[in-house]
Amino acid sequence: MRILFAFLAASFALAPHSGAQAQARGDELRLLAAELPPYTFQIPPVSVSETPGVKQGFVYELVSEMAKRAGHSGVIEFMPWDAAQRIAQTQPNIGILALTRSPEREAKYSWLAKIYTDDLVVVGGAGIDVSGLDKVKDRPIGVLSNSGAEALLEERGFKRIRPHREEWMNARLMQQRRIDAWLAPRLMVIYGMREVGANLEALNFGEIVRQSEIYLAGSKDLPDAEVQKWRKALEEVKADGTYQRIADQYNRLKVEPIPDDMRLRFSQPVWE
Repeated sequence: MRILFAFLAASFALAPHSGAQAQARGDELRLLAAELPPYTFQIPPVSVSETPGVKQGFVYELVSEMAKRAGHSGVIEFMPWDAAQRIAQTQPNIGILALTRSPEREAKYSWLAKIYTDDLVVVGGAGIDVSGLDKVKDRPIGVLSNSGAEALLEERGFKRIRPHREEWMNARLMQQRRIDAWLAPRLMVIYGMREVGANLEALNFGEIVRQSEIYLAGSKDLPDAEVQKWRKALEEVKADGTYQRIADQYNRLKVEPIPDDMRLRFSQPVWE
């Protein structure tokens, strides 16, 4: 199912939980997420508040609804994206959202349920030819750190890759003309530009490099019964109208820009 969001943002409350609390719940899947708006995010985010705020996001809400049907507590822990991926690749019984399925990642995870299909698209500033990804091979190009986009550029021999830990940083650099291009899922580009209060119309949307299939993934050797449980839960969420209700909600809602002077830091957040 494909949905193009016109406006994005939401507010639903859940308090942060520690890894120790997750372990205390026994054998249920430990679910991990990061600041990947509009898929998973917090308002206010950790870059604005020492105490991150409400957990939300299109994928976050869908997986929360799936958890109810799968007999899961619904607790989803937020942490830096590279840490979430490292844990999911090295520890058992881990779930991770929202992870893009790509050839570079295929063998590293179990792929429980495809939540959404976006476009991995290259965008450029005014006057930058992005009709093909190779058109910007010699230009500085922004990506999310430890993402499928970064792996793809490395595989293709790009030398001027500028990885950043959150996509709003790439949006700000595009606005300031400090990078010429940006490779990211379309919805993350739209959200990032609105999050920094930038003019989305100033961007030149170019080649769709490939589909960006957003998954609930997990540790590589999850039992098949666990995988099937979450796939069945997604089917139920779609069948009873919950999927469409959440999608419609995100279509109606607007991103509130975060002024630079509210950001506590511009580098790796400090997480408790």
